[in-house]
Amino acid sequence: MRNGGFGSTFCMDLNTLLAIEPEVLAKKILERRLFLKAALPDIEARMVADADELAPQVEKLRLARDAGSNKISELKKLRNDSQNKARALLKESRQLREVIEKSGGMKNLDPKWAKEKLEERLEEIEDNIEKKALSLNDERKLLAMRKELLRKNEEWLNRRKRDNPEMVKYIEVSKEMNKLFALANKFHHEMLTYVEKNEPIHLEFTEKRSELRNSMRQVERSRALIKQSESAIQFWQSA
Repeated sequence: MRNGGFGSTFCMDLNTLLAIEPEVLAKKILERRLFLKAALPDIEARMVADADELAPQVEKLRLARDAGSNKISELKKLRNDSQNKARALLKESRQLREVIEKSGGMKNLDPKWAKEKLEERLEEIEDNIEKKALSLNDERKLLAMRKELLRKNEEWLNRRKRDNPEMVKYIEVSKEMNKLFALANKFHHEMLTYVEKNEPIHLEFTEKRSELRNSMRQVERSRALIKQSESAIQFWQSA
């Protein structure tokens, strides 16, 4: 059997172990405790040095991670504010369009526009952004689609304004909606960039924090063992 308590490795059956005189056994245990007492301070010192080295690294990563998270939250709020306002205008523009369509003011719409109405397509994109768990690349694709829709709509609105003065209100609302959606796109793109940058920082912070916590646990364990060794040495010296 392997008996680490005696400071050496050897084979011993149970009868041999039981045959050891109590005084010899006590001496061996005392030797082991004295060895631990001598070794543990160095182990503790190494663990303390590791913790001291890791602590500023963890704090630096925490600050960088938190700064990135705060920026993401700020951009998310700006995006949401612009997006919510744009959605309200999207609803208003749809209502205005329906009124104008019923009055015949949009009878000269080109076939493509009539088939693929902007409001419906924008709402579909908004639903995907809001409700689906998307990858960063998928989010960027949706934002690009929305940007292209808004560009085409802006061109269409400018043409309709010249040809149909009665549509001024609808066009004003739609233009403001375009502007707000474009602003939401800008904030969303910036937010995704910070998310990408922040992910590796957060992972490194988590790993380093785990290492620091482990080092601190080892320090506490070493200190506890040092105290236990003092008591054990006193006991076996008097045995």
